Amino acid sequence: MVGCGGKAHSFAAGKRRPAGIPNGRGADVTGRSLICAKGAGEVSIMTQATPVARPVVPRAKGPASAVRHPILASRITVPGVPDWAVQRPRITKLITEGTRWCPLTVVTGPPGAGKTMALALWTATEPGTVAWASLDEFDNRPEAFWSHVVAALRQSGVTVPKAGPPAARGRAGDLEFLLRLAAVLAVHDPPVTLVLDDLHLVTDPMVLDGLDFLVRNVGPGMRLVVCSRIDPPLRLHRYRGAGQLAEIRSSDLAFTTAEAGLLLARHGVTLTADLLECLTRRTEGWAVGLRLAALSLGSHPDPGQFIKELIAEDSALTGYLVDEVLSAQPPQVRDVLLCTSILDQVSVVRWPA
Repeated sequence: MVGCGGKAHSFAAGKRRPAGIPNGRGADVTGRSLICAKGAGEVSIMTQATPVARPVVPRAKGPASAVRHPILASRITVPGVPDWAVQRPRITKLITEGTRWCPLTVVTGPPGAGKTMALALWTATEPGTVAWASLDEFDNRPEAFWSHVVAALRQSGVTVPKAGPPAARGRAGDLEFLLRLAAVLAVHDPPVTLVLDDLHLVTDPMVLDGLDFLVRNVGPGMRLVVCSRIDPPLRLHRYRGAGQLAEIRSSDLAFTTAEAGLLLARHGVTLTADLLECLTRRTEGWAVGLRLAALSLGSHPDPGQFIKELIAEDSALTGYLVDEVLSAQPPQVRDVLLCTSILDQVSVVRWPA
């Protein structure tokens, strides 16, 4: 498919998750900007000059005034693109066509597949309005999640109603907020594209139900792009059946041999055609695998031997797999993976009940 209703597409990249700040207070020891959002919809941006500086938010009237949600400016800013990044026109085209024709575009893939990088590269070429929100585990509260969404929309230039995100007001308050937000976005012309990065970290049913409600009712004024390690629980079958879903998967994000060659060249590495093909095949086009290989190949005396021993016990690639993939699994899943790791192939056998 190019856009919707046809072939599914996919794509991925490694991420960084900034820590949340509890109770709306805290010192940003790096001196970054903070955006402080309140339940009443007030947002202020301030830069902390010292490690002990704290954001000061003016009090608002109403029951939501006691709830504060400081937001790091970096979490509603499109990530920067490093010098070594490779332009990938075929991926950019898939995202462009998905956001042009479909209300929902899903970019999914494993850790390090290049999801975030691909979206950042696309955003740099997108002439339309793009609002970006990087999510983490602290967004599993409706008031925190929607504070980030509202701040991201305002950062992109969208005028959001003064009624702020829901703050312990119950389902009636949540619905009122979502109705107001959907009404404002529905008439936005040209449409705004909202990118939610790392949505797999958000599992709260109320948050996900609210997001699904917004997508179903916002009309042509907003396009949603979801970046996730897994399929988001947003009733994808309905959008897929209606031809309103663009899917970019890990198979789409995988680097081709030519793209792998460009990435190595950015790191000053040149391989023979056979070695380049072998490296791409061994990494299966995995973006972070190729990047780590490129960093090591520059100083390795025997590129062929390095590629042959790519997955070694003490390699950087193995360390990434352990930290980002294996350690992130629940204990039961880790046990199964370790027990089956000695096998070249695992077959699923269904035993009769």
